[in-house]
Amino acid sequence: MMSRSNTILAITVGLLCLEFSMAAITANSCKVNPTVFGPNATSCSDVRDSTECKAIFPTSTATVRDPGCEKPELEDIALDCANTCLACCETAAYTCGDDPLSPINCTANTRYCKDPSWNSVMSQYCTGTCGLCTTGSGCRDINTGCKDMRQLCNDINFNTYMRANCQKTCLFCPVGGATTTSPGGSTCSDVATNCAANAALCNNASYRDLMTQKCPKTCNRCSGSGGGSTCTDSNASCASWVANGFCTNSFYTSAQKQQYCARSCNLC
Repeated sequence: MMSRSNTILAITVGLLCLEFSMAAITANSCKVNPTVFGPNATSCSDVRDSTECKAIFPTSTATVRDPGCEKPELEDIALDCANTCLACCETAAYTCGDDPLSPINCTANTRYCKDPSWNSVMSQYCTGTCGLCTTGSGCRDINTGCKDMRQLCNDINFNTYMRANCQKTCLFCPVGGATTTSPGGSTCSDVATNCAANAALCNNASYRDLMTQKCPKTCNRCSGSGGGSTCTDSNASCASWVANGFCTNSFYTSAQKQQYCARSCNLC
């Protein structure tokens, strides 16, 4: 009869073996069906020298994964050889996922992942597909409740919080390495929804830039003479966004469309 201490030891060893047996790369990793690998299988580079990877996993081809890639004891090496092992989707750069409300078919547009002119769009919607989760260019919401708070995106009182926690939902994603901003008075209208209530902040040194950006009309900072306006796009990626339905997508408010792509969306 097994003693209590031996029973506990056996259970512990069993749990450790179970944990050890769970490899990061499985038979179904990065496949779109049981026999075909998806574009995320080889959309990254090997961290290790590719020659070394091919020596460790010799039977890998463009369509067949070496069985060694799926062995738990080789997990770290296999992830360092993710391209060779057709397992790029299992690396950290690809695991944050795409925007579930994306108007873009990310899988069908992977050719744009590394196109500089599409960086803003793909960072916004296709972070997981394009492997932008850990590079700094990926755009995501930190707070899981951002979709329910998007009415606060242009609320002056919540600007700092929403910019820090809800980048994707509020379209505050980096563009060309800098935070997206719009020139004061680009359309000579207020973008924020509560400018009148915060008019006292127009000349407050701590809020001046924010109020100029969000409340140019209320703060009398519109460009041109006699309060006239200039009609421009404040985001360099508007052409791409428009092509992918930004102007007609009901997910974004009229204020957001006017803030970023007034000319392209014909909102002047």
